[in-house]
Amino acid sequence: MTNTVEMKMRESALLDKLICDYGPTKYMDIVWAMEWARHLRGREEYRRLPMAEMIEKAMLEVISGQVTSEQIKAATCGAPAPAPVPAKAEDKKPADKKEDEPKKEKKEKKEKAKKD
Repeated sequence: MTNTVEMKMRESALLDKLICDYGPTKYMDIVWAMEWARHLRGREEYRRLPMAEMIEKAMLEVISGQVTSEQIKAATCGAPAPAPVPAKAEDKKPADKKEDEPKKEKKEKKEKAKKD
C-alpha cells in the first residue's frame, strides 16, 4: 500500500517539476492533456480511476512526451466520445421535488398576501 502512495507522490513531484520547467507550448499541451484524459476515461481500465488522478496521469504522459498531439488526435477523432452515464430515475425524483418546493412556497406566499 505504501509503495502505491510513494509512487503517486513521485509522479506528482515529477509532474510539478515538468510543468515548472516547461517551455512556451505549456498551455497548448495542457489542452492536449485534457483531451487525452477524456479519451482515457472511455477506456475500461481507467473507468474506476478518479478524474483528478486521470487528469494527472494524462498531463504526465503528454508533458513527458509519452503521448504526442498526433496520437491524441488519432485517438480522439477515430473513436466516438464515451456515452454519458444516465441518471437513475430514483435520483431524478428527489431533485424534481426540491425544484418544485420553492415554487410552491412562492405560490403560498402570494396567496397569503392576497388574502391579507
